[in-house]
Amino acid sequence: MYRLKILITVVLVAALSACATVDKGMMAVSDSVSSADPVTGQRQISLVSEQEEINRAEAATQQILADAKQKEIAVDGEHYEQVLRVFNRLVQVAHRQQLPWEVHVLDIDQFQAFTIGGGKVFVFSGLFNPNIGVQTDDELAAVLAHEIAHVAARHATEGQGKLMITGLASKSLRKDGYEAAFTTNQEDEADRYSVIYSALAGYDPKAGIAIWKRLNSASGSYTGNMLYDHPLPDDRAHNLESYAGLAEQYYTPGAMNPQHDELLKGNEVFAYKEIQGPAAGEGGGFVALLETAANTYSEVLDAKNEQAKRQMKQQKQQQQAARRLLFQGLKIAPAQGGGQGLFGTAANAASDEIKQATIVVEYWRGQAVVRQDKMQWPAMNVNERRQFGIPLQPIQYTSVSIRPLYVQVAGE
Repeated sequence: MYRLKILITVVLVAALSACATVDKGMMAVSDSVSSADPVTGQRQISLVSEQEEINRAEAATQQILADAKQKEIAVDGEHYEQVLRVFNRLVQVAHRQQLPWEVHVLDIDQFQAFTIGGGKVFVFSGLFNPNIGVQTDDELAAVLAHEIAHVAARHATEGQGKLMITGLASKSLRKDGYEAAFTTNQEDEADRYSVIYSALAGYDPKAGIAIWKRLNSASGSYTGNMLYDHPLPDDRAHNLESYAGLAEQYYTPGAMNPQHDELLKGNEVFAYKEIQGPAAGEGGGFVALLETAANTYSEVLDAKNEQAKRQMKQQKQQQQAARRLLFQGLKIAPAQGGGQGLFGTAANAASDEIKQATIVVEYWRGQAVVRQDKMQWPAMNVNERRQFGIPLQPIQYTSVSIRPLYVQVAGE
């Protein structure tokens, strides 16, 4: 927050004086806390230089690879040639081509890819899971283009600076999900940029839609945890349909678009705008600080809107869940093996089979919830009624309740 105090102080001074020296100082302050976004050109908070970003990524990469070796995790084995081939083609049409780009495949059975900035991208072998994983080069490109977009937009370093300067990293706000909402907006931004990279490299920009529809079918779009930091699968598929529809015009199957450099600065999905304005000493410093503050404030509002949207979605899903899965005849009684248990009957009140559900058992002490236990509920047939017993925790409480947070039925 120290740099923010300096920024505010300089703005106040400038309001009282048109001194050229002060304005030059303001430009120096602006340059120390912001830079042009590589994708949009807008001035954004950035507390880390590109070289420092690269140095950090290099060091982190070496540490990740060393840890993998120590844990006997295979690196760059199966699927590596396919990943490298697709990755190299995407990098040729992306922003920040001057970075020391590098990709590695770690033999870990999780559906995941990530970047640490500085051109470094990692893919887990679980990304190729035969049931939900990528099935074509186009789908692989969708995943890799998303990570490349994070690097291109400097999300790793920009995010840290924006969260710190706007105060979004404070504990009180994090409890309300603002930090997670901020990160979710970065994920959506990466999805938006990624369809252009895929299209320009000759990969189907709509391929990512199929991935998220499969994941939504497999696991649903659960919002019981307000601090989820990625767009939910159904939201992601819906947004990608919109972005990809705009990017299709730049796509020729298997062929790199010869105008890719020009299209990075102007296309139907996003646009690049050079920073323009008066020079330092002629009001440029004040304009630079004002633009930085305005862009940061806009992102704060976006994060708040995202947080409000997820609250509404959570309430809607929980209301829907309460109509689909009913818990009746509840009582607390001794459980087999000792202790107490919560017993009752669960009823499928939906018009279809319940594929999966997440429920929460809450322990109350007076009017306050002192503990929550979330758990998965098994599938239930249409109109099925099932008796259940759940062992209770050996803690002090005055009452216990149970309710569904999320219920997915067949066909969703």
